[in-house]
Amino acid sequence: MSAVDPEPEVELWFVTTTPPPAEHDMSVVLGSIPTARSCSTAGDVVLDAWVLDVVERDRARRLASPADAARYVRAHVAAREILAARTGLSPADVRWEVGPHGKPGPVVGQRWNLSRSGDHALVALAGTDVGVDVQVRDPRVDVHRLAARFLVPGDARSDVDGDPWRRFSRLEACAKAVGGRLLDVLGLDVRAPGLVRADRGPWRGQEWWVSDVAAPRDAVAACATPGPRPHALRTRVRGAEHPSPPLRPGVGGAG
Repeated sequence: MSAVDPEPEVELWFVTTTPPPAEHDMSVVLGSIPTARSCSTAGDVVLDAWVLDVVERDRARRLASPADAARYVRAHVAAREILAARTGLSPADVRWEVGPHGKPGPVVGQRWNLSRSGDHALVALAGTDVGVDVQVRDPRVDVHRLAARFLVPGDARSDVDGDPWRRFSRLEACAKAVGGRLLDVLGLDVRAPGLVRADRGPWRGQEWWVSDVAAPRDAVAACATPGPRPHALRTRVRGAEHPSPPLRPGVGGAG
């Protein structure tokens, strides 16, 4: 790759969203938003629900349990703080538009994406469109049955590491990179990371570069950028100076 045409770089941040026992009380999680702050720490992630906008606060209140709301708040506060550090805004002043399928638009030109699963969140920053996905391997989910039902026949077989969770994570990252729906990319052959091309369906002719991402041991993660060019990944753990889950190496891809 020439110096004139460098690899797109994607900066990834893993965030632990595990709520302490006190945050299993919704009043502790959200407090009297927006005039009061609900603050506690896990690593260096501070639960400051007051920085969220009205849509985020309403979404948190609608979640099934206080613990789920706390995870949501932690993830969105962390995303705002990461974007604020990059753009020079304050976390409360970070604003973005949302596409028809939930893809967040740029913040002061900064492209980004967010994924949440279980006690993990993954935030991506890039100079190009980007999609990321983190998936906790939930033992209650029959992932092999889902793979056989929803993935193309070739995809339902074992892939490079025999983990169907990875294939779903790669698919979700592809969908999010272009602001599409998971349903519309189920035909992609994502048995391995690297160059992926849609040969049919709504995204026919679209290409992605897909990478597996090092993730906590109970999860898998993937990153995708539109187009055929490989991207370089730089993965960090937010609050790395504090104890955090070890990351399991990803498989293949660039970065």
